[in-house]
Amino acid sequence: MPRLGSAIIRYDSVTSTNDVARDLASCNAPEGTIVLARQQTSGRGRQGRTWESPAGEGLYLSAILRPSVTTPESAIIPLAAAVAVAETLTEDFDVTADIKWPNDVLVSGRKICGILVESAVEASRLEYVIVGIGVNVNQQRFPPELLQTATSLRIETGKPQDPGRCAEGLLRRLEPGYRSAISNPAYVISRWEARSTYARGRVVRVISPDGVFDATTRGLSQSGALRVELNNGEVRELTSAEITLRATDQESKSVER
Repeated sequence: MPRLGSAIIRYDSVTSTNDVARDLASCNAPEGTIVLARQQTSGRGRQGRTWESPAGEGLYLSAILRPSVTTPESAIIPLAAAVAVAETLTEDFDVTADIKWPNDVLVSGRKICGILVESAVEASRLEYVIVGIGVNVNQQRFPPELLQTATSLRIETGKPQDPGRCAEGLLRRLEPGYRSAISNPAYVISRWEARSTYARGRVVRVISPDGVFDATTRGLSQSGALRVELNNGEVRELTSAEITLRATDQESKSVER
């Protein structure tokens, strides 16, 4: 089984590393191939959002994976990627990283990393999975709409950081995380819950295909869905939704600190 990073293809500028990785995967590039770029001109995140990717200021990476699992089972992979990022930031750069379901990585309550997973299915068989990871490393300024919600390693540590060092630490952790997602998903879920303050007991606003409602988080299911409890005691499992902290929860956490 090829190791992640067994082949690393570097670019100065691309539309997005996921675009390049998808093209390579469709041409039978092997599992473990990594695409790295200094800049993305059309970086994107979940829900069709834009990911700001200025040259030399961030880590822009995509990995080609070919797991022998079903499409629903592959939902554990982005959770493993989020844990790998959080561990890298916390252990290598001494910043306390948090994870907001499913795979947004936060520092000081602000987003520092986004993960976009895209896959191809043919005749009900999973052909490949592309895991795209963008980490804000040396950004000092953000667009007006992100000023209150984004941060970077440079802002958090007060000094410039090396995107290459971030990539090295991330790949070192992503490798075992990915293997665990395939062979022992319960282990990945436990690691995710241990790294996330959002896992249990947080009052959140849920925006889902079923509507908008408030609930309290109750951990992850075996499939990686977020379990939430409504005010009436009903427990739901979210597989596709956005969550944000309610103001009351934010205020209570602030008091606790």
